[in-house]
Amino acid sequence: MDLFLLGIDGLPRWMWQQFADSGVMPHSQQLLRSGTLVPMKSSLPEVSSAAWASIITGLNPGGHNVFGFTDLMDGSYSLGFTSSRTFRAKPFWAQPDAGPSLIINVPQTYPAQPLNGMLVSGFVALDLKRAVYPAEQLSSLEHLNYAVDADMTVLQQGKPQFVQELRRVMNARCEALHQHWDRQSWQQIMFVFTGTDRLNHYLWEDFEDPTSPLHQTFLDYYHEVDRHIGRILERLDDRTLLAAVSDHGFARQRRSINVNCLLAEAGYLQLKSSARPSWSELLPETRAFAMDPGRIYLHRHGRYPGGTVQADEAETLMQELERYLLGLQVEGCPVVSQVLRGAEIYSGPFAHRAPDLVALPATDVALSGRMNLQELIEPTLINGRHTHEESTFFVRGTQHGVIPADMRVEDVLQVLQPQVSTLQKAA
Repeated sequence: MDLFLLGIDGLPRWMWQQFADSGVMPHSQQLLRSGTLVPMKSSLPEVSSAAWASIITGLNPGGHNVFGFTDLMDGSYSLGFTSSRTFRAKPFWAQPDAGPSLIINVPQTYPAQPLNGMLVSGFVALDLKRAVYPAEQLSSLEHLNYAVDADMTVLQQGKPQFVQELRRVMNARCEALHQHWDRQSWQQIMFVFTGTDRLNHYLWEDFEDPTSPLHQTFLDYYHEVDRHIGRILERLDDRTLLAAVSDHGFARQRRSINVNCLLAEAGYLQLKSSARPSWSELLPETRAFAMDPGRIYLHRHGRYPGGTVQADEAETLMQELERYLLGLQVEGCPVVSQVLRGAEIYSGPFAHRAPDLVALPATDVALSGRMNLQELIEPTLINGRHTHEESTFFVRGTQHGVIPADMRVEDVLQVLQPQVSTLQKAA
């Protein structure tokens, strides 16, 4: 095998190092001593769909066309969910020279697309049947009680039950990995743990509080993840290039702020009267609106059916929005830490579809772009949020490409490819 790419969704670089050093993740301690671990920057904004798409294509959203989990269809107000069909770039396993590949639980790959090998889609996946290629592998996964995602309704029963659900799903996925690993000689494998992200979202407060009765539960889950990492390591020889990545970092979340509420209060967003507001209710008077998590779009003439913002107005409006967003406070606390221009951070053939502005959240804040304007501070069980900084990049050994000083998710393949090419030539 040439490449094993391990994904650990939402694992901050500093946490992995901390857990390795403290004994929570002993196999990881051994692993991290064998290579280079550096912080990596996530996508902008720090949303998993865009970040994983960048990791597997080597492009930023302007190149692969995934800017979030949802997007408006071109020239309309119809909301669509991004999927593997949204991709306008090939992942590394679909390149013409790619050998047999085993791809399991990689986000943003649903529905499963044909490849030389086997693929089981990660989130957001609606059903297992359309998540599997080739279709004849479906029965083997069903036999393992494989799940495309954890049952989030278990949270209603309590956090301990939820962690058990995460374990159940993780164990089935890992068993599927090893069973199918044994069935063929693979040139490359990619496998992603996603329960770590779910755990961090809902038990971050328990991790930060050593007195919490669930603090040890949090650590025990990562110990279990590490046990599975150890099993993977046992199967890999020194010839295989091993790399590990996460799609974003994590930090405490104390409040989720609906940016569209703020834009409406300031007069930038105006809607028709409706019991269930949606983007189709945008009035021509609307100047700007938001989509998750902090994407700001000007209501441009020519881009949207009712858009009225002219090209020669755009710059002045963006400057005005920047000042407004950076000055916002809710309950005495800042809402936005930084506002970036889409034209400066996205490049590629689909950059014209990018948001005009990207707002990054202030400390302890998560940003949303829901069109429900009833609640500025949204009620949620989530207490951990994504961060742009401190995602994880690790590569074993020294025979790889140069790691940029400012490592980004779209740089992963660039770093790994030289060694992968060398291994392929030597085979």
